Amino acid sequence: MQLNRSGEMDNVDRKIRPIKIFGYVLIGLSVISPLFFYWVSLQEKLAPVHIYFVIFVAIWDLVTGLGVIKLTRWGYYLFKFFLYLLLISFPIGTIISYKTFSYMKKNNIKNYFFKKITLQ
Repeated sequence: MQLNRSGEMDNVDRKIRPIKIFGYVLIGLSVISPLFFYWVSLQEKLAPVHIYFVIFVAIWDLVTGLGVIKLTRWGYYLFKFFLYLLLISFPIGTIISYKTFSYMKKNNIKNYFFKKITLQ
């Protein structure tokens, strides 16, 4: 976090911070979801397809979260794909996805991922 002369956080850092927090949330989900499904599998028998799906989604969330935190191009595209999938999760996923897309467009977040704007 950079402070300017007046002691306030730079506007650039403030704009990208919610997106980076979303990246940390994705990484957290990549750890919590397999643990939860492991606990559920101890309670009842799950089909192998469920276990493989949970592992796939956990790895995808981890990679997407890392890409968002590191502000990489592939992180941007994986994040947008994640948001498009979340868009069909009516009603809460739709709201989260819509608000995030609106925020990204309003603050021109794409430029941070494509290095047109650098963090101080």
